[in-house]
Amino acid sequence: MDRHARGWRSIIVLACGWLASLPALALDPDRAIGQLVHVWYENQLPQGTVLSIAQHRNGSMWLATYGGLVHHSGAGYESIDQRVAPALRSSAITAVGADRDGTLWVGTLNGGLYRADGRDLQAIALPGGAESVFGIVQDRAGALWMTTNAGVVRKDGAGMHLLGTESGFPPRGFYRAIVADAEGGVWIAADGLGVVHWHDGRVDILDTDDGLPTNAVYSLAIDREGIVWAGTQAGPVRHREGRFERELRLDALDDKRIYSLFGDRDGNLWFAPLGVGICRLTATRFDCDDTLAGMRGETVRSMFEDREGNLWMGTTSSGVHRFSDSKLVTATGAMDSNAIRAVHEDRDGTLWVGSDGAGLARYEGQVLVPATELNAKLPSQLIRAIETDDEGDLWVGGTEGATRLARDGSVKTFGLREGLPGTIVFAFARSRDGGMWVGTLQGVARLRDGTTEKIAGTAGDDTRALYEAPDGRLWVGLRNGLRCLAAGVVDTCGTDGLPGMSVFAFLPEADGTLWIGTSLGLVRIRGGRVETFTRRAGFYGDAVFAILDDGDGHFWISSNRGIARLSRAELAALDAGTTEAIEPIWYGKHDGMLSSQANGASQTPAARTRDGRLWFGTANGVVIVDPSHLLVNGTPPPVDVERVVADGIDLSPRAPGRLGPHLERIEWHYAAMSYVAPAAVRYRYRIDGFDRDWIDAGTSRVAGYTNLPPGDYVFRAIASNNDGVWNTEGVRVPFTVVPGWYETWWFRTLSLLCAMGLLAALHRLRLLRLREREVALKREVEQRTQALSEANAALQRLASLDGLTRIANRGAFDRCLADAWAAHAANREPLALLLCDIDAFKAYNDTYGHLVGDTALTAVATALSSVLRAHDDVAARYGGEEFAILLTRCDLDTASRVAQTMLDTVRDLAIEHRASGVARIVTVSIGVASTVPEASSSPDGLLQRADEALYRAKSGGRDRVALDAPHDSPARHRPTEAPGPTA
Repeated sequence: MDRHARGWRSIIVLACGWLASLPALALDPDRAIGQLVHVWYENQLPQGTVLSIAQHRNGSMWLATYGGLVHHSGAGYESIDQRVAPALRSSAITAVGADRDGTLWVGTLNGGLYRADGRDLQAIALPGGAESVFGIVQDRAGALWMTTNAGVVRKDGAGMHLLGTESGFPPRGFYRAIVADAEGGVWIAADGLGVVHWHDGRVDILDTDDGLPTNAVYSLAIDREGIVWAGTQAGPVRHREGRFERELRLDALDDKRIYSLFGDRDGNLWFAPLGVGICRLTATRFDCDDTLAGMRGETVRSMFEDREGNLWMGTTSSGVHRFSDSKLVTATGAMDSNAIRAVHEDRDGTLWVGSDGAGLARYEGQVLVPATELNAKLPSQLIRAIETDDEGDLWVGGTEGATRLARDGSVKTFGLREGLPGTIVFAFARSRDGGMWVGTLQGVARLRDGTTEKIAGTAGDDTRALYEAPDGRLWVGLRNGLRCLAAGVVDTCGTDGLPGMSVFAFLPEADGTLWIGTSLGLVRIRGGRVETFTRRAGFYGDAVFAILDDGDGHFWISSNRGIARLSRAELAALDAGTTEAIEPIWYGKHDGMLSSQANGASQTPAARTRDGRLWFGTANGVVIVDPSHLLVNGTPPPVDVERVVADGIDLSPRAPGRLGPHLERIEWHYAAMSYVAPAAVRYRYRIDGFDRDWIDAGTSRVAGYTNLPPGDYVFRAIASNNDGVWNTEGVRVPFTVVPGWYETWWFRTLSLLCAMGLLAALHRLRLLRLREREVALKREVEQRTQALSEANAALQRLASLDGLTRIANRGAFDRCLADAWAAHAANREPLALLLCDIDAFKAYNDTYGHLVGDTALTAVATALSSVLRAHDDVAARYGGEEFAILLTRCDLDTASRVAQTMLDTVRDLAIEHRASGVARIVTVSIGVASTVPEASSSPDGLLQRADEALYRAKSGGRDRVALDAPHDSPARHRPTEAPGPTA
């Protein structure tokens, strides 16, 4: 790694360490509720009612449902009911609470109280006949408080007590909520009675005389300032200076039933009024949202903020919902389509977006608001580009031309009748002369002073982007490359035209550098030189639809892969050759995008506004990036081992103990409890004493090992959150693999001693036997030497034969040909060569099968060999169905007769071949060549001539003999319907 990269790595590590030391913040109050990441879990739960939520000390989440206790650690939900935990007397879980010692308490309906240790539940007896637990909370002193069917129960160092009228509590009633304050007090909502406040042994009952609008109190919460809030049948109130009072900013919630409310760690108040949706009160505003998926018309029964600041809401019927912050924010609106194709900030600071089917919209109040009046004046609701001209008029390009929305309210649309070369407008660029360049599917035109000027050199071009440089050149990005208009001439302005690329975006710099977004990545033109940044810059066929400069050393890029941030310093290092490759940081759904598909292929799919924020159109909403306010999750995720499975048996995940002997497989199921973006959590694991280094598991949460040798080990797992902040300590679980009796040290020592004694005895016996066999061995050596010579000869013969046909193979034939060539050259005698091919043999195999084909091959080989002189001639299998025959001391005429005899002999076999187009039986084609070899030449020419003769035999109709030219005579063959030898 180069020094530059190491320096940045060090800075990042230090920054992450500093961030990790800070307390996690609550959800960003500057974002609208609808702009938070909202994840809805319903079908994964055993039952849709979530009455209570708690987080264990190890970071895992626990939910109380009527269908069982639910455990969640970032991937899926595990239900624990009576089938999993037989100790449970009721699977209707009504309350969960984690105390500061790490104990998880579980309350049930008619089943009592339990202490949970993973899946194991231990029943805890309750006093006074209490069977149902509705709320669990721990006070500042460490005492555990529970609301039950029998009243309020307090568990402290002195035991467990039912607090009744003698303690100042009202007679047994139904308690809806219980919270503990920082001063050591406990507040309880008593249905029909108001609020019960216990402090230092004193009990006060607060009702309508104390400012409650009604004694029907459903929920309680304590905000960051320690103020107690009550949700009642008539709206929310807060307790100040001994009385409850209304908050004027919450007048919209007066007379609304508040079944649940919650104060987060930043001082924001969350409300779930019946029929209104989810509401939040921050230091600056109050807002509500009734559009969230799965929340409309729902009753929220529980709220909880985890250690990372995520807010969880349990509902009556739609399960649990999680709200999280994200690096990116997606804004949508109540429109027919939220597929955003164009983004533009006008002169007045209004942000306009163009949609794919819903026309224009403005960004107002953190949502997209349709521009209904303007849309009624547009010829098409399919928007592709937006621009402002020098007069401040808004130009909108769509599928039906370009429309100018003037500041005076007039509207003018330019289409084919007005001289545009095409109706679909993808791009605008302001001209220095005050006109507007327009890029269409069929070319470029300039609109100026009410006239339209077509650029002839662009006729028919699919134009996607335009940029007029300070020197007057107009750069034209096309679906199939780059063009340039300069001094009335359209060419490539000294570039290669970017062949094979589509050009979608331009980003100019003050020094004249021009960055270009293409279908394959980034391209830069600087000083007339074209430089591509594709794979080495981390773009693997990723289209770059837009390029924005954040002014802080980074490019932001929209792509079909998502949105990416690319460091300019890293690009410079790539230029300088100090690094070979770089990678952008990619953002997607887990970072706040509703869709990871950014839209593009037109001029303005993204924009940077005057406040420095970046806006990107996507397939679902406009994504907002605030580079100066990128949220960083600095909380290292707690890591825990949740299951250990050894040879199919579940063991204690904290103390699996001694395993084996004969352990075949062990699996470790681990989890890192980070919920901001669970899909982005990464893991590493190792077994100390077995693995040399960490194993990068990616997102996998299971590690498996087979056949671990006996020994003492420690399994370790570490993890990082969505921002790469690692918990390097992780989790450690020691365990031992016990050896079998045959693997113990004493058994191995005894075995070694026995082996040594046996070896000594065998050595003495061997010496005696060696003397006895010395004489016999000499005789045996002589006999075996003779046998070996004979075997070698037999092996040599076998090595020269084709394994199927038992005639010579290709290698043996080549050796015979070389020897015969030399001998015949020395004696000046003729040597003939025949190449023979079975006609239509592939069709034969396809029809009868390869086994029958092998039988036919063997039969043909035997037939060919039968014609030859036993010791003078050679027949060999030359290829798959091709044979070569070497005829010694043989001229062309004699070889022709031998070939004809072979042709007839094969036909006489009468092997059926109904798939042949030559005859109904197996036939062959033969090429014949003969020559008197020359010592200075090679047999390759003879082979080529025989092969050419074979080609003529096959092209002439097959089932025939063809002779080497010029001695070749008309081929003769026997027609299928007239058996007998050919002439």
